[in-house]
Amino acid sequence: MQALAQLRSVSRVARSQRPGRTTAVRTMAFVNSKQEQLCGQARKFVETWGSVASKGIDAAKKELSDMIADDCTFKADGVLYTDDLKGKAAILHALEREHGTYEHSTYYPVAMAADDQHNTAFVGVAWEYNNVGPLRSGAQPSGNTSRGFSIKQLTFHPSSGQLVESRVNRQMTAEEQRELLQPGTKCQPADVFGDVLPKLSGGAQQAAEQKPPVDDADFAGRMSNSLMTWVHCWSSDADLDQLDKVLDPSLMAYDAYGLHASADKPQREGHAVSMMGRDDARAAIAGLHKKFTDRNKLLAFAVNPDQRVAFDHWRGEAKGRDSDARFETEG
Repeated sequence: MQALAQLRSVSRVARSQRPGRTTAVRTMAFVNSKQEQLCGQARKFVETWGSVASKGIDAAKKELSDMIADDCTFKADGVLYTDDLKGKAAILHALEREHGTYEHSTYYPVAMAADDQHNTAFVGVAWEYNNVGPLRSGAQPSGNTSRGFSIKQLTFHPSSGQLVESRVNRQMTAEEQRELLQPGTKCQPADVFGDVLPKLSGGAQQAAEQKPPVDDADFAGRMSNSLMTWVHCWSSDADLDQLDKVLDPSLMAYDAYGLHASADKPQREGHAVSMMGRDDARAAIAGLHKKFTDRNKLLAFAVNPDQRVAFDHWRGEAKGRDSDARFETEG
């Protein structure tokens, strides 16, 4: 993230019909009816947001208007968007602007899980965008296609069911990389179709074939414990020996933005991997602890035992050990 900071501080089968695309499978697992409801709301919102090419902008805006609360906020990610979007009108205008810049040729959920305690659903979205409009005033559209991955955290009102807050982290398109990154910056983002989807497919297959079958609620509890331990280990007071209990030796951490020095590691050529294996992860975290004192807090999380996938929203407060510099991180 340093390079970006320098810039600006029942399961469903979803399949891509494009030749050569990896199939995305089994996007939901429910432990209770509330999680099922939240996942249904999130799926409907995501699919409607991406439906402009098939339904038209007016029809999509009309459907979304019913789903979005008047005081809904889209939180800025600090990378592609620097200011929050507040209110239904601003959000629908953003929809129109987004689809006017990028035609969504592919846009579908590939993983999903819900945190019923916070009325939140997390969605992983695979997309392909064709640049058909100017990214900024005076720029000419390239006509090129980019493909990538988004993670959405969608929070709904407990009574009305309308969307009240959205947080999104999205990979950059080729045009955004040229616009936002400083000249000469190495950028090697993970490939959603080559790196991410096969992992999701493999997790779902492993869950389906495991014998004897594992109870979803029991496995969800174990996944949750592993996730909470992983997040806490990024705090400087953590016992890193706990990593041996929750990380598989074959761990692969993919670099979504492509700026975490993965392009500088020859043994990982062609794959945007920032950490490879449990020992590599421990070394990376220990190196961070030598430079900073950090306190990480888990704000929300959800697990999907049917797909062996988990989502989390965390916030960290850090201070340099050799300076008075203080900053917050969030992801």
